[in-house]
Amino acid sequence: MISLPFITSGQSHNYWTRSFNEESSLVSGAVVGGGSGPSAIYYNPASISEITQSKFTLNASLFSFDFINVKNGLGDGININSTKGNIKPRFISYMIHLKKYPNWNYQVVYLNNENTRIDLTESVDKQMDILTHVPGDERYFAIYQTSNHFRDDWIGIGGSVKLNNKLFLGLAFFVTVKSCTIANLVDIEAFPIHTVVYDTLPAEPNYSARYYEYSYIKYSDYRILGKAGILYTGKSFSAGISITTPSQGVYTDGKRAAHTELQSNIHMPETGDPIPDYIIADYKEKGDVDVSYKTPFSIAAGITCNFMDNMRTAYFSAEYYTGIGPYRLMEANESTSLSYGLPAVLQPYDDWLTHVSGAKPVLNAAIGYSWTLKQDLRLMAGFRTDFNYQKNFDYEELDPYREEQNIRVDLYHITGGLAWKIFGQDITTGLEYHVGKRAEQPQLINLSDPVEYNTIENAPLQGTRNNNLAAVFNSVSIYLGASFNFGGEKK
Repeated sequence: MISLPFITSGQSHNYWTRSFNEESSLVSGAVVGGGSGPSAIYYNPASISEITQSKFTLNASLFSFDFINVKNGLGDGININSTKGNIKPRFISYMIHLKKYPNWNYQVVYLNNENTRIDLTESVDKQMDILTHVPGDERYFAIYQTSNHFRDDWIGIGGSVKLNNKLFLGLAFFVTVKSCTIANLVDIEAFPIHTVVYDTLPAEPNYSARYYEYSYIKYSDYRILGKAGILYTGKSFSAGISITTPSQGVYTDGKRAAHTELQSNIHMPETGDPIPDYIIADYKEKGDVDVSYKTPFSIAAGITCNFMDNMRTAYFSAEYYTGIGPYRLMEANESTSLSYGLPAVLQPYDDWLTHVSGAKPVLNAAIGYSWTLKQDLRLMAGFRTDFNYQKNFDYEELDPYREEQNIRVDLYHITGGLAWKIFGQDITTGLEYHVGKRAEQPQLINLSDPVEYNTIENAPLQGTRNNNLAAVFNSVSIYLGASFNFGGEKK
């Protein structure tokens, strides 16, 4: 009857969703082995030494258009569709080359690593005979709503040193802020169209059967992490390795957790026996809530090859992320009197405000290509995988009592565009398209064929979910960015 720990779903759960809106994005981020430009501090801090002059980078805008279609998401024939456009400034960098110390280069950066926003509302309103103990048809009215906002901002400082003509080392440190707000609502009612008279009972014009569940979490988690890299440059190629440490928590604010569930006037369809009414409700905030976000260790490697004509360059990178075992991301000390109307055997509710998380190991790869069409004008393109690290994840002892209310999708990104110099400054424009599909998954909820009480899933006013959910995600992004060079070339 009770859905205990449930799963947070604010972020995409894909590590390579990012697009920093400059040259590295046009080759899909395949730049660990060199050629990363202003994003060097992120992909491989040793690559900061590739600059020959100080450089300020501002990504003027990133226009993104997202299209989501979930077929049979809320039951057979009840689809979820969403179309939205966003304007996202995402990347500001200052790379410093000091002539006085030619073997050292530095960089400070602000970047947005992820910005996910999903707002969906769907409803069902129909007449049907769903209450077996009430004569005639009832009005069946259901609302399903989810609002998931997740933002991951990074502020970093890094530097690299030239050990010799071929070898470079780099370090970087970041403060990250992960801001998450998630609200999920299911509200279902069935009530007579006309006044109902029970055998010997008086008319009850306000009678209705109801199931309601609402959950809400919010937090901003401040963390620190480090990156270290090495870069080797040869005559026609360069190769690099970069590692990223797990993040360490520093401070969390804005913590809030709420969860309410109630059921009333539900009867067993077969016997007509009433099922006990109940309500469970709790809310905690600030010091009463603990947040323990975890991020993985990762190691990336890449190679960049220049063709004999010095007009074309090929890029390849891969990154392996270690797994994270199931853990309690958010938990709180529940109130002592959070429930009413349930048998004592179902208490206590130690995990009523608990949210769990975890991650599978993931290996992503990217390839890119650059072709100099003429002096100061390059055509760039790339492709990268973006596998979901929670798809089919096993939560073991933290496995929630209900099915996961989310859709985990592997994404694939295709990028391309132009990079050129105008009056000595670097300008980039381009497009990114990403797509992901997943089929034959359990429906989020079945509102198309409801029964008064679903004994298979212990779900009131809902039907048994079928495995015919099919999700398609499409997104198109438009890049426009600029880097301003100053300080002169190395001598």
